[in-house]
Amino acid sequence: MPLFTYTAFNKKGKEIKGIEDANNIQGARTKLKAKGLYVKNIQEDREKQERELFPLLSKLFYRIPRKDVGIFSKQLGTLLGAGIPLDKSLSSIIDQTENIYLKKVVIQMKADITEGLALSESMKKHPQVFPEQYPSLISVGEQTGDYEMTLNRLAELEEKSNELKSKVQVAMVYPFIMGSLSVIVAIFLLTVVIPQIQELFDQFDAELPLITRIVIGLSYALTNYWWVMLITIFGGLYVFIRYKNTPVGRKNWEAFVLRMPIIGGLTKKVMISSFARSLSVLLLNRVPLITSLQIVGKIVDNKIFLAEIDSAIEKVKEGGKLSESFQNSQVLPQMVIGMVAAGEVSDKVPQMMDKLSEIYEGEVENTIKSMTQSLEPIMIIVMGGLIFTIMAAIMTPMYTLTQNIKQNF
Repeated sequence: MPLFTYTAFNKKGKEIKGIEDANNIQGARTKLKAKGLYVKNIQEDREKQERELFPLLSKLFYRIPRKDVGIFSKQLGTLLGAGIPLDKSLSSIIDQTENIYLKKVVIQMKADITEGLALSESMKKHPQVFPEQYPSLISVGEQTGDYEMTLNRLAELEEKSNELKSKVQVAMVYPFIMGSLSVIVAIFLLTVVIPQIQELFDQFDAELPLITRIVIGLSYALTNYWWVMLITIFGGLYVFIRYKNTPVGRKNWEAFVLRMPIIGGLTKKVMISSFARSLSVLLLNRVPLITSLQIVGKIVDNKIFLAEIDSAIEKVKEGGKLSESFQNSQVLPQMVIGMVAAGEVSDKVPQMMDKLSEIYEGEVENTIKSMTQSLEPIMIIVMGGLIFTIMAAIMTPMYTLTQNIKQNF
């Protein structure tokens, strides 16, 4: 059902902006009039068309944070658990939702449900908001009638995922700031200070050491050919991104990242934690193992790990055990496979996967702390070394020049 954005006045003369769903613009006007609103202007919402025309830009401009999706799941689970009908629960959430783009999605879901569609089927229409595990788990909840537990587990999954992502992002803030500061200071010295010093050296026809000549050459290139450098940098980035977006390029890049000394280990731990947490939630909600693996495979954002999961699915279909299916994994270490095997023996694979996710969340946190502590002195040394090199290139000939002047006078 189409959505319409409107500006209207209520009976007290207060201006109100909002969204209304209807079959056409006249139907939207009628619904608003029934609510006691006087329409100032109304038009069909163009978000859907713009998402289809500009998929990359839509991710930036029509962003729905995963945190908001988790809150939606929690709210819906609580309302349904309190015995409130689904359509009224969604109406209540629409009134409370601040994110305009999530509100539009919930309005469309409510319209679908009013027309007789199941909640899981309605969620499938919005894969950018509700990934594969949502409709799959909700479908199980619809069959068992246990919406509340399913939605609460989904909310917990979003919360854990956001916590993990936030920890990684926070760890990257310090090196980013230090790196940016180093580049800014270096550019300032090369474009402002060095040209002035060079004029002094030229006046006295001073003989310059190699390091000074190199720095002056960099300064000249940066001052006079900065546009060439920018074109080279952005051109290189464009070529790299195009290559990385190809199947072969993405696989090679992800393999390279996994082999990196610190980043590779952290990436593996994040993937294992996400994999274990998602699989645990699915299995605890009685989703079959093969279906669970297929869903988790769609969530995993790594081609190498996805290929391993697909291979494991085929082996499980042939009657193999889950632990045996991952024996040659590049991502899952033997400790993980051993714990999965122990869970199979005790028939507690979901609980074991939940335990694994907790273990690796702790591992991620410890790795981030260790990495941050290691990066601080490294970044200070790098920044200090960069500035020292430029200053040494200036001060060395300056000292020689000063000594020569003293001797002559």
